[in-house]
Amino acid sequence: MHVTVSGKTEAVLFDFNGVIIDDERVHLELFQDVLSRHGVELDEDVYWREFLGMDDRGAFAGAWTQAFGQPPGEEHLTGMIREKAALYRKRLESGLPLYEGAVNLIRALSSRLPMGIVSGALRDEIRRTLQIAGLEDSFRFIVSAEDTLRGKPDPEGYRIGFDLLKQSGFSGTPGDVLVIEDSVQGVEAAQSAGMRTFAVGHTYPLPALSRADRVFPHIRTIRPEDILNPSDKTNV
Repeated sequence: MHVTVSGKTEAVLFDFNGVIIDDERVHLELFQDVLSRHGVELDEDVYWREFLGMDDRGAFAGAWTQAFGQPPGEEHLTGMIREKAALYRKRLESGLPLYEGAVNLIRALSSRLPMGIVSGALRDEIRRTLQIAGLEDSFRFIVSAEDTLRGKPDPEGYRIGFDLLKQSGFSGTPGDVLVIEDSVQGVEAAQSAGMRTFAVGHTYPLPALSRADRVFPHIRTIRPEDILNPSDKTNV
């Protein structure tokens, strides 16, 4: 499916994992590590198909429920989230790569458009990554896992992001906001919030992302002018 994009972009919201930082496989490995300590073996194909795009709470609860037929208790769930967060911090400090082209694109846009991050990652993980990359001043706000009750594909995070844009002086509509995502769930969440979407093929095969307004093989192939001056261009 080839969908055209029209209208001018007035703001940009970025997903984080799988768009800016190349760590989706790291998250899979850490989910598997923590769950195995608690008697749950998480199949890789199941993770990519069902849990990618969810926040930690949703993924742990989903995997646990599949294994045992009921969700974990709140204390148990919180403990697993904390275990994974500690492991992730160690991996982050040892160096996780950003996607080639992500920093240049963010810096090219940050002085021209209001931008934010909407992610299922934890706030400290996002902030530390941006700090290491020198990007902490590029975004007006971060919507993280702590800010939502429901993870993607629910649109709650993007609706919160739009409210924060409005609070910062943005006068446009959701249709004036462009979202950059890497997952099917993320694209669905953004579109359910009334926003336009660019998808990058970092995580899913390109045909799976065809619901997005434009699909790019990699974030390095998105030019600033693709965002600033869209003019009825079809998917790449």
